[in-house]
Amino acid sequence: MTICLKSPPNFEINYFQADVNYIIFHLNDAKKIESSFTLKKFEHNSRLSSFLRVNKSILLNPNFVQKIEKEGLKTTIIMQDGTAMKVSRRKRYLLEG
Repeated sequence: MTICLKSPPNFEINYFQADVNYIIFHLNDAKKIESSFTLKKFEHNSRLSSFLRVNKSILLNPNFVQKIEKEGLKTTIIMQDGTAMKVSRRKRYLLEG
């Protein structure tokens, strides 16, 4: 894992994952980069305005979503790398339309 001083380009980032006091960038090539910034800092970055905050610990790049599974009231996003992410009840509106 690499320590990050600057965010990689959007087209390389699958998603950000909050992990206590760090953010882990999950990249296309299965590499991971760690940063000490908060997820909120990245969420409000204008360069990342197309990214979606689907729960309190995930900010994802919609370009890498493979499919969205809805089962009753539960919604799960499957990324191209096979990672499954639960969408919080209050963030489901982001996926409508």
